[in-house]
Amino acid sequence: MIPRRALPLFTLTLTSVAVLLHLVSGWEPLMLLSRVGFVSMCLAAIPRFELREWALALLASGCALALVQQEGGQAQLLATLDLAVFFGSFIALLTLLKEAAEQSGSVQTVGRFLTSQPSGRRYYATAFGGHALALGLNFAAVSLMAPLIQKGAQDSDGRIDPALERRQLSALLRGFSWFVLWAPTSLAQAVLLLLFPGVNWPILLALGLGTAILMILLGRVLDRHEWRHAGQIAGIDGQETPRRSLAVVALVCVSLIGGTVALSAVAGFSIAQALMLVAPTITLLWFVWQAAPFAETSALQRTAEFGSVLVRAAPSLLRTAVALGLSGFIGRAAALVLPTEQIAHWLDLSSLSPWIFLAALPVLITLGGQVALSPILLVVFFGELVYQLPVLPADPTLIVYSLSFGWALSMSASPNATATLLVSAICRIPPTTLTWRWNGRYALLCYVVFLALLAVLV
Repeated sequence: MIPRRALPLFTLTLTSVAVLLHLVSGWEPLMLLSRVGFVSMCLAAIPRFELREWALALLASGCALALVQQEGGQAQLLATLDLAVFFGSFIALLTLLKEAAEQSGSVQTVGRFLTSQPSGRRYYATAFGGHALALGLNFAAVSLMAPLIQKGAQDSDGRIDPALERRQLSALLRGFSWFVLWAPTSLAQAVLLLLFPGVNWPILLALGLGTAILMILLGRVLDRHEWRHAGQIAGIDGQETPRRSLAVVALVCVSLIGGTVALSAVAGFSIAQALMLVAPTITLLWFVWQAAPFAETSALQRTAEFGSVLVRAAPSLLRTAVALGLSGFIGRAAALVLPTEQIAHWLDLSSLSPWIFLAALPVLITLGGQVALSPILLVVFFGELVYQLPVLPADPTLIVYSLSFGWALSMSASPNATATLLVSAICRIPPTTLTWRWNGRYALLCYVVFLALLAVLV
């Protein structure tokens, strides 16, 4: 009998290990084991369910019943469950990086260095720093930097400068959000490259990275315009650059991305699959390496300590994995249940301009975010719906680019996006303030620039 306290870690380990072994060996019984593991994860997470999880579970159950009643519905149900297994395992394995990062003094040092830059450099340090940290930490980058920003906005008496807080938190969201456009460590790229296997990834990478840099710079232009009459922001001039800490964080990010690309090229895995195999290894090595300077803590002892870290982190990881897995399940199942051909005929997508089609996708994703529909659910749904069309209405690489843009844009425009909710919970600022009031104009400006980019690309 497994103790109740150990259930989250046991179900997560069972599912993730089965998925990884199946990727390496291709042995089908392992996929069956991973499905059992994911269902066990959902059951183990029930005591921690809140309104969002209950809503997702009910929707997923309804979609499963609708699928089973269709012709060939059992095979479709299993394929949809496989997608949920993949999403849940992917986010759990990547979120483990956060546990190593929280133990790293280098990450804390880099975060403080970035948020204490003097005026003129602070926006770039926060935006590009948050963007870079997201490569290895994903949403944990927001959890790390938001409290540092709020602390940096306080004076000696503990009072927060509202203007400084607003500018810095906006810079964080404007920098962080765009990593989903290109980074192989983002869930967005894992989802979309799985849905559209024919995408030209090098072109998508170049296009996404270029757009991300452009949008971050655009945020700085808007920041300077909005605060052109404000005084200079104080910072710590002449502070020593933490070269060692920066090198450690850079090494982790480069190892993660470089290892992923190399494994994909050598072994033929997709980028998402290679990342799932590389991330746990990098996480463990990073965690153990942190003990290297201390003779009293051996690598073996440090490895054993990682087990305790996993036990503590498992409940949070479990809830996140279940929520994202169920969202992916609902998105694919809804696309399979709905009459795709009739919808396509009704919309007459074959006669629709590719520019109009691509321009509409970010709008639909962002509007869905206003009513608490998560970007992953909508991206999977629209991706599945489009992929099932007899003829794609646009180039698949541009479709993935447009869907990714919508996902990124929702973090500045939707009060229900994950990054927004994280900052809101940490800093106690309403999510509508973070998005509609502080970044509404920025999101609109980014979309206008996106339309101009599409005019050139299509």
